[in-house]
Amino acid sequence: MSVSNNKAPTSIFDSQDSNELKERQRLEELKRQAKVQQVKLDKRLNKQKILMGAFLGQVLATDGESEQMIREYFAIHFPNFLTRKSDKELFKSMIESLGGDIRLDNEAPFVGNDKVIERVVSSEVVNSRQQDSLLDENSYSTYKNN
Repeated sequence: MSVSNNKAPTSIFDSQDSNELKERQRLEELKRQAKVQQVKLDKRLNKQKILMGAFLGQVLATDGESEQMIREYFAIHFPNFLTRKSDKELFKSMIESLGGDIRLDNEAPFVGNDKVIERVVSSEVVNSRQQDSLLDENSYSTYKNN
């Protein structure tokens, strides 16, 4: 009696197919891992944005000289950051409560509150002068005494 082998004969093509399958599986696993890492990164970035927004919201709600400058800056520049009409509508009442003006697509171009713009511009000039004086070591002591 002869012993028969039930296995199909293997050829070089069978081993190539097997290698290609393993490579495809490995590639799919790497793609899956990359997607998982991207989701984790997206969640982290979203959390950072939420926390920064919460902080800014708290600053805007706080009374104080420093906070007032931030509120004025926000009221002037944030409307230009918003590009969608729905986003502008969402922040319209907030911007107006801070003394700014938000332009919706069917309204006139953005015109800032002159009083707010004047305060921000004058504070930027003062800050610029303070920075210039701090650059000069001799004037630092004079600035500190004033």
